[in-house]
Amino acid sequence: MVELTPALPRQSGRRVAVLSKKPLATYRYDRWLSHADAEVVLFAEDTPAARAFVKSAQHSYPTVPRLFAEWKRNRAVDEALCAEHDRRPFDRIVALSECDVVRAAELRAHLGVPGQSLESATAFRDKSVMKSLARRAGLRVPDHRPVESVSDLMDFADSHPGGVVVKPVDGSGAVDITVLHSRSEIETWMHTRALTSDDPTDYLVEEWVEAPMLSVDGLMRSGKVAAVMVGSYTTTCLRSLVDLEPHGILLLDPDDPRVAAARAYLTRLLRALPAAAETMSFHCELFDHPRYGPMLCEIACRTGGGNVNSMARASLGIDLEQASCLGQAGCAVPVARALPDPRRRYGDLVLPRSPRQLPDGLECDLPGVVRFTARHDDRALDRPQRAAKVSDYVADALLTADDHAGVRRVYDSVIAWLDEHLPPNSGKGS
Repeated sequence: MVELTPALPRQSGRRVAVLSKKPLATYRYDRWLSHADAEVVLFAEDTPAARAFVKSAQHSYPTVPRLFAEWKRNRAVDEALCAEHDRRPFDRIVALSECDVVRAAELRAHLGVPGQSLESATAFRDKSVMKSLARRAGLRVPDHRPVESVSDLMDFADSHPGGVVVKPVDGSGAVDITVLHSRSEIETWMHTRALTSDDPTDYLVEEWVEAPMLSVDGLMRSGKVAAVMVGSYTTTCLRSLVDLEPHGILLLDPDDPRVAAARAYLTRLLRALPAAAETMSFHCELFDHPRYGPMLCEIACRTGGGNVNSMARASLGIDLEQASCLGQAGCAVPVARALPDPRRRYGDLVLPRSPRQLPDGLECDLPGVVRFTARHDDRALDRPQRAAKVSDYVADALLTADDHAGVRRVYDSVIAWLDEHLPPNSGKGS
């Protein structure tokens, strides 16, 4: 991972705990925090790649990183961090993965460590909370409500004949999102999820919004935008998963009216949510409603997936992950460029895993393709043959051109090129 965040003055020594579900070979917290004279104690997910990294001589962590299986559900992670804090207190706790946002906030509250509060973390993680706060601030959001019982869902669906969407309140990557258009579909969904008549659930139901999607990404601090770029999705993440077809984000031209509208909405949204004082990255998805303009889908205090960070490095000159790590560690993060380079547009493309396996050694050298990466797909025969979340992709590309229309042409050329190199069976519905 290229480090492009501006060089910082050396800070006084501090002790920083890092929670990481990220690949350790590319997320070099030890290097990122070296300027702070920080003692970095790493708690990370146990994977073959992580074990190989820890055994190598590549890293400069003062203590051996501690690895944990079943990362998301393993409370031994929290216990180990608390025990280490009791031995010698931590000054900060850093977490870059969305699944660790609330966990890190809970640990800060329990140990009295400064940083993002549990109230703030919850607002950026729980879709019901974030949308209620946005609506209270006068921002347009889809009509929604928590699914606290089967009758709640049925009543809400009856009042929204155009269809509803059911999703986990803390979901990400379009996982477990279902669009329901009829009572029979709702009843089938409830039966599949084994919902009882009166038990509360962890789902949110909202009205179906038929609109293109915008991606708004960058850095925030103290409830204000520090750096931002706005792009349009080529299709929704949910549609990409259902059809097992590529999707991407293409940055918009500076004078595109959607850019100003999205930035204005984001500014008001960050004021409405409990703010962390530290610099953190964000990924916001807005419906671009043809009648009402921007409407909140969701916002998260983490870097967007796919090639969002690569686009930020190219367009803003900022590594969002490195900047967020430094900010959460209590370091000042100066921003040299708050808006994208007006001379170039960037975009990305990701191809979900499907029965259409890529040929070995596939390379793409089309004009406008900065980088194309095909991942070796050595899945077992008993593994599902389709992506379950948007981060499960077998190829991705970083694209560039002079303007948005040009990036769109590059994107379309890569789609046509992929169709030539992939087997004809799309695997839709498999």
